[in-house]
Amino acid sequence: MDAMNTTVSRRSRRQQTKLWRVPVRRVERVTPRMTRVTVGGPDLADFAAAGTDQNVMLYFYPDDVELPEPLTLESARGMWSQVRPLTRTYTVRRYDREACEIDFDFVLHEAAGPASDWAKRAAPGDQLIFVGPSPAYVPDETADWHLLAGDESALPAIAAILGELRPGVPAHVFVEVHDAGEEQELPTAADAAVTWLHRDGTDDLLARAVAAAELPAGRVDAWLAGERSSMVALRTHLLNDRGYERTRVRPTTYWRRGETGN
Repeated sequence: MDAMNTTVSRRSRRQQTKLWRVPVRRVERVTPRMTRVTVGGPDLADFAAAGTDQNVMLYFYPDDVELPEPLTLESARGMWSQVRPLTRTYTVRRYDREACEIDFDFVLHEAAGPASDWAKRAAPGDQLIFVGPSPAYVPDETADWHLLAGDESALPAIAAILGELRPGVPAHVFVEVHDAGEEQELPTAADAAVTWLHRDGTDDLLARAVAAAELPAGRVDAWLAGERSSMVALRTHLLNDRGYERTRVRPTTYWRRGETGN
């Protein structure tokens, strides 16, 4: 995912980067177009989870590649002259330290892509290789209210952020998905109003929905993520029309329309 270079965002401290190879424990279809893969093992007791939009880099090797033992970040990089994995960045949907488990939510795209294709056939006992974790967005506890907006690619992060917001704080959430079947429960202690938007083929659906909404006054903390052109339109509205401070608006590009490879 590519961060739009617009603001200095608050992030948790970067942890030591490590390679993990963890078996799949469960696979659950969350919606018709999204599946949840739970990986787990004792090594994950050391995973430095920071919540919200923390991510890792998934590594996908061809099936016939013989990997070194032990597989570490150093040994993986030592193979780069011979074979490099396909990599994709994914948000940690849930981390359970006691169970030593991580959930990853995958959008099941119709077009071929290493992550989506792997998730479609994932089964207990398969192994997932990933490197990380990244720093994580830290919600501003001094904000009067929070704005969260994105498409289904941002849903894992939006759900994780909602789980971190302080009880009772107002939160306005806008999520663009394919249709009503892709809507999910988003538990939170915040006072959240969630607006689901069903995709209509336009680039500015999120921006138009936010523009039409009656939003609170006061100090906002806005976290936005999704397709690049959608993020550009939404950021433009928030800065130019709403007059929000640049440092209060944090857009991130997760993907670009017309590019394949999820």
